[in-house]
Amino acid sequence: MDKDKILDAAQKFVLKGQSKKAIQEYLKLIEAAPKDKRLYLKLGDLYLKNGESDKAIKEYLKLAELYVEEDLNFRAISIYKRILSIDPKFREAFHRIAKLYLKEGLAGSAKSYYQSVLEITGHDSEALKALREMERQQSPSGPSGPKPPTEPIEVPKHQQRPPQVETPKESPPTPFSPASPDSPVFTHSPRISMPPESEGSSSDKDSEMHYHLGIAYKEMELYDYAVSEFEKAASDESMKFDCYIMLAGCLMEKGDYDKSIQYYTMASKLGGLPNEKMARLHFNLGLALEAKGMISQALRTFAIALRLDHSLSEAEEKIRKLQPAAK
Repeated sequence: MDKDKILDAAQKFVLKGQSKKAIQEYLKLIEAAPKDKRLYLKLGDLYLKNGESDKAIKEYLKLAELYVEEDLNFRAISIYKRILSIDPKFREAFHRIAKLYLKEGLAGSAKSYYQSVLEITGHDSEALKALREMERQQSPSGPSGPKPPTEPIEVPKHQQRPPQVETPKESPPTPFSPASPDSPVFTHSPRISMPPESEGSSSDKDSEMHYHLGIAYKEMELYDYAVSEFEKAASDESMKFDCYIMLAGCLMEKGDYDKSIQYYTMASKLGGLPNEKMARLHFNLGLALEAKGMISQALRTFAIALRLDHSLSEAEEKIRKLQPAAK
């Protein structure tokens, strides 16, 4: 099988709007490469575009399972949320999201999804069992709670001492915990109405979750969803730079150049970054300015990128191409 040839034919059918013929080509490709996640995503999108929601959900479920097999839990969650955007009462998706949140240590978020199952169905034995188990784990009498008091040991009177009153001591000040270091940059990923994520979860863990969901949505080219997740993740100071870069990239893809420029500019003001990262940031900002038609500003920005990193040949190439247009 010539996979490249089939893929090329499928893409041509997509461009022509012949989704049914494209679907047949993607089915051939999946048969030859059953672990290729991109194919399931594309096939699901084609079924959805063709109005075949049930078939789309079936393909998305297969894709989510492939992510779970590789322990890419947040990406699997993003696929299940995609399914819920198609069918808001798809109970299996709620259950699987809840289980994955539990696996990631986000019990509060899992609880929200189990409660949503009960709101939809009125009764669900699996959800009720899971909620009871979470309550038991959180209860003071649960496995991690204090042990029950034992019977007091009677001390002979001649060994008893008069009670001593201790002067209360001031509690030592809580040590300052510095913020975690910046995470690596440039790593590689209509809003869905979902249960609110738990406020009881660790804020760092929540931000990490939203960041990974954003990456997954970005890879699926669901930029509105991705923007929503990156905006939530940006509440963590240590992740602001990464989130601003991702937000700018998503908005650039959406054609919202003004907001893209805004986020790149915000990222550039955070400071404390090595020249290589600042050079890449200014190069991307230059691309947004160029797309906006601001050629003179783009040229200056590409020049800054090149000054920060002399090996950035893309910036040099851009300057050479844009200089005649700026005159």
